[in-house]
Amino acid sequence: MDQQRHNLKLLEAQSHNSMPETLFGSNWEAHAVKVYTHEVFFDFQKEVKFSVNACSVCGYTPPDPKELTNFEVSIVEDANKRKRYAIEYNRRTMDVRCACKLFERKGILCNHIIWICSGKFKEIPEKYILRRWSKNALRNPVYDLNGNLLENNDLTVIVSLRCLVWSEIYATVDLIL
Repeated sequence: MDQQRHNLKLLEAQSHNSMPETLFGSNWEAHAVKVYTHEVFFDFQKEVKFSVNACSVCGYTPPDPKELTNFEVSIVEDANKRKRYAIEYNRRTMDVRCACKLFERKGILCNHIIWICSGKFKEIPEKYILRRWSKNALRNPVYDLNGNLLENNDLTVIVSLRCLVWSEIYATVDLIL
């Protein structure tokens, strides 16, 4: 367990103190290198590469003003997979969905969405940056039992709170037995 914590701290330090190289010069890639951990950034960078090298728009349906819809649908052809994917973009909520469902499965945007939306937004929309993949995933605030924010995540207070919680758990279990 100590080895895992040590490795986690090393990866966190590496993620905060170094920057991987950006290869494509896109705004989204520059934003991703700032917010994602290294490993997730490299996965995202692969999607950027595929969007540049393998995607092309082969169909577009604009929003219908008669039906008062805010949806526009683009059909993107993926040369790598030899398939076409529909990307739905809601102009009002700025939600985007792709038929490949990569974001729903892995938590990073697919090359199809990157291809369509990198022209619409300067940066990756905040709602599509999952906290668990961000550099700040481990930097959550710590609260005491009364809900007060602990300053600087004081380790001695955290350890004593943990001990207090476990002693309460053991006392409750003893009452049941």
